[in-house]
Amino acid sequence: MQNIGLQARILSVRTFTIFVVMALITTFATTPLVSYLYPPSYQKKLEAWKRGEIDWDGNPLRPESSHGSDAEKIRSTQVRRLLVNLRLDSLPSLFTFISLLGGDRNTVNVKTHRSRTPLEAVPEDDGIATPTKRPLEVHGLRMIELSERTSSVMQSSEIDDFSHNDPVVNAFRTFAQLNNVAVSGSVSVVPESTYSETLTSQASDHNSDLILIPWTQYSSKSNLDTPADTYSAGLQDTFVRGTFQTATCNTAIFYNRGFGGTVAPPRSGLTRTISGLSLRSHHREPAIAPVADRSHHIFFPFFGGDDDRVALRFVLQLAQNSNITATITHFAAPHDASKGTESGSSVGPNDNTAADAALLHTLRDSLPEDLTSRVVFVEVASTSPLPDALESARQEIGQSPRNAGDLIVVGRAKHAILSDVEASIATSNHDMKKTLGVVAESVISNGVRGSVLVIQAGRDRDTSD
Repeated sequence: MQNIGLQARILSVRTFTIFVVMALITTFATTPLVSYLYPPSYQKKLEAWKRGEIDWDGNPLRPESSHGSDAEKIRSTQVRRLLVNLRLDSLPSLFTFISLLGGDRNTVNVKTHRSRTPLEAVPEDDGIATPTKRPLEVHGLRMIELSERTSSVMQSSEIDDFSHNDPVVNAFRTFAQLNNVAVSGSVSVVPESTYSETLTSQASDHNSDLILIPWTQYSSKSNLDTPADTYSAGLQDTFVRGTFQTATCNTAIFYNRGFGGTVAPPRSGLTRTISGLSLRSHHREPAIAPVADRSHHIFFPFFGGDDDRVALRFVLQLAQNSNITATITHFAAPHDASKGTESGSSVGPNDNTAADAALLHTLRDSLPEDLTSRVVFVEVASTSPLPDALESARQEIGQSPRNAGDLIVVGRAKHAILSDVEASIATSNHDMKKTLGVVAESVISNGVRGSVLVIQAGRDRDTSD
C-alpha cells in the first residue's frame, strides 16, 4: 500500500520512509514484546485461574492442608491426561501400558436380544456402557521428519487429512477406545531438530500431566527398511534430552523388554537348498500362544528426590489395576532408615530425607484396602544403595516368566544418597547414562531383564543436565 501511495505521489518520500521504518520495527519487536508481556508462566496461571484452581494471586483454592482425606490427596496427583509419542515399532508395548493405566474394565452385563425382551422392559440406554469414573485422556502424537522431498511438503500441506488416515494413529485410537480410554491423535511433519519442541508444545496445549516416550533399540544386524518415523543416528539422545530440559510436566521414557509378552521368537538363518519350491512352503512362522498370565510385577527402588516422589505416585496409580503387584523399596542411609529423619551427610539440593520418609509412610498407611494385598513397602538401610538396588531388582523381576512382563520404575535424577563412586561405575553406554540417568543405565546394562520406565518430575523452567 505504501508503494502504491508513493508511486501515486500521495505520500512523500519522508512519509513513506517513516511507514517502512515503523513496519520493520513493529515486525521485529512483536515476538520479544509478546513473550515478555505474556510469558508461558502467565499463560499457565491464567488457564489455572479460569479452571478455578487458583485465585488471581496464585494461591490454590483447594490447598493440600484442606480437610480432604489422604486418599483424596493421592488421587488428586494421579495422571489424568497423557501425551504419547507414537512410533510404529513401539505400538505393542504402548498398547499394554495404556490398557494398564486405563484401569480395570467394568463388568459387562449379559445382553439379551431385543426380540427376546418386551419392548417396555428395554431401557433407552441399553447396550451403552456408562463409565463409573472419568476416563484417562490420552493424546497420541506421531512425528515424521520433514525433508526437502516433495512428498514431505505435500504431507505437511494436507496434514489434517493425513492425521485422520494415518494407520498408526488409527490403530492407536481404536485400541484406546476399547480399553476405557478417551483418545485423540495427530501427525506432525516437522524437522528433526524441532521434535522435542513439538512434543512439549503439544503437552502444553493438551494440559498433559505426563509425556511418555518409547525408547528405540537399534540393531546393527537389521537390514530391513525402517519406518518413516525412525530416528536418524544420534537424534534419539538429543531429542530425549531436549524434552527433559524443556518439559514443564512430568516426563517418562519407556525402555521395552517384552512388556506385554511381545518378544519375537528367535529366527533361524536361511540355509541352502536344491529344492525349487518356494521358501514359504518350508519356513512357516510358528504361532505364538496367547498370554495366559496377564499379570505384571513392578519393582521401584526409592532413593528420594522430586523425580522419585513423582514416580512413587505413578507406581501406585498403575497398581490400581488388579493385574499388577508392586514392591516399593526405600533405600536410605543406615542412620536414617529407622528414624526417618533428615541427615546432613545424605541430603542434596533435590533430596529431603525427612520429607521422603513422611511421604512414604503417608502413602503406605493410606493405601486402599484392595491394594494392601498387592503392594508391599520395604525399608532397607544400605551403605551401597545402587548395588543393593540392582540385586533386589534381580530377585524381584522375572520370578513369573510366563506373565505379561515385569517393569522397573526409576527416577532420572542423580540421587544424593548415591556416592560419587557408585555414580561413576563403569558402564557400557555413557550416552544412555547421560540421557536416562545413573540408575536407569545401571539397571539396563547390568543384566536385569525387566522393562524400565524412567521418570523425571516437571520443571518450572529449563534446566541443564
